[in-house]
Amino acid sequence: MHLAIAHCTDEGGQASNDDFVGFCATEEIGCFVLADGTGGYRGGALAARTVVNEVLRRFRESPVHHCTCADWSLEIARDALLRARAAHPQMSEMNTTLATLLIDLNAGQACWGHLGDSRIYLFRNGRARLLTHDHSVVQAMLDAGYTREPIRGSAYRNALYASVGSEEMPPTALGAEPLVLAEGDVFLLCSDGFWDALDEYGMEATLQDAETPEAWVQVMVDMIRKEGGTVDDNFSALAVWVGKRISVTRILGAPAPSISAVSTAGARGE
Repeated sequence: MHLAIAHCTDEGGQASNDDFVGFCATEEIGCFVLADGTGGYRGGALAARTVVNEVLRRFRESPVHHCTCADWSLEIARDALLRARAAHPQMSEMNTTLATLLIDLNAGQACWGHLGDSRIYLFRNGRARLLTHDHSVVQAMLDAGYTREPIRGSAYRNALYASVGSEEMPPTALGAEPLVLAEGDVFLLCSDGFWDALDEYGMEATLQDAETPEAWVQVMVDMIRKEGGTVDDNFSALAVWVGKRISVTRILGAPAPSISAVSTAGARGE
């Protein structure tokens, strides 16, 4: 098996992009990170960029060791955000979500952690499975049975009770146990602007027809722009395909592309 990667990040209808995507990977091991600077505060873009870069920097120090669990990424992100706040007192309330996916093909497993409402999906046998659990007020109300309002389209979708800058560490911040990988697995990290504009059915349908991760990401972006008109939020995604191309997930069997610095604003790869 090997890894193939594609990404996107877009301002949507906003004047600036507070999302940031990054990865550090070979064909067999990788750290994939997405952050969405929270709205309403100055410095969202700086917060997202800071935590992604720091998580990747720490991963590079000991990749194999850091693939065993994702808890370190949450702590590293929090420390990095606190330092950034101290260095920029005019942005002392800047904050961000975080989603980190770690894959080790040699060990045959993946693990993840997240804070906020940026999501990580697994696609297996052509079906989407949400690995993360939103740390949003609407999700908490749904869990408690206080509402049946769907999260997508909710006016309170962006109200979070946990993020990188909050003190609370929800029990759902980490995957319960490492996931045993299967040939043809596909992962998607995405910000709330992305999953709010494109539901799981659309993700699945576009994956079935995609020949490469780049093609899959591009067609999803095209759908978001077409269906949503002027999207009112930043939207970003990072796709990771595992193994050879098989019919249910349309995995490409060619060698993974070389990974170099990403030129798109708001994203970084190594």
